Amino acid sequence: MFQLFMQAGPAKWPLGIASVLAVAIILERIFTLTRIKLREDRAFLVLQMAFERGDLSALRDDEIAGAPVTQVMDSLTELRGASQDAVQHAAEIALSMQRIRLRRYLGTLATIGSTAPFIGLFGTVLGIMGAFQGMSHTGLSGEQMAAGISEALSATALGLLVAVPSVIAYNYFTGKVQALLLHVQGHIARLVPLLAGERGQATRQEA
Repeated sequence: MFQLFMQAGPAKWPLGIASVLAVAIILERIFTLTRIKLREDRAFLVLQMAFERGDLSALRDDEIAGAPVTQVMDSLTELRGASQDAVQHAAEIALSMQRIRLRRYLGTLATIGSTAPFIGLFGTVLGIMGAFQGMSHTGLSGEQMAAGISEALSATALGLLVAVPSVIAYNYFTGKVQALLLHVQGHIARLVPLLAGERGQATRQEA
């Protein structure tokens, strides 16, 4: 891989920067999304027990403050007593904000995956042009010409090497974010009635 990088010509520098950035984003998303998933499950259990007691102070607990469900429910506390449609609309907006948070840097990863092959192809075109110009000016032999073209094609290979893992990682994280959002949405659907006091009303009616 290092040899491929060294043979890629001028295109190796933007591709090298893109590869480092892609690896950094992949590692950051793995760590962040795993931590958020664990905190989300804990936050739901804590909030469920707290809301059943009518206690809203759990929303200020630092251990669950970063969980998506905590942030969504915290934004809904000001709407207690509002209509169901208003609460539902506010919950959708809050959930959309969490979607932006969870998809952070994925746009950059997608851009790397889509542009890296073109950067590599551009480097290959420049390398082949240089090889043909050298042949016309100095009369390069067939072996030298083949070596120049081989070196130029290294840029395309490096571009694909950067793009393929980036695209795979982007698709993986997109699916993971979607699954996590559905998980959060289910938690919200179960906590909103508790926040609105609907469970207490239902209990009184049954009694």
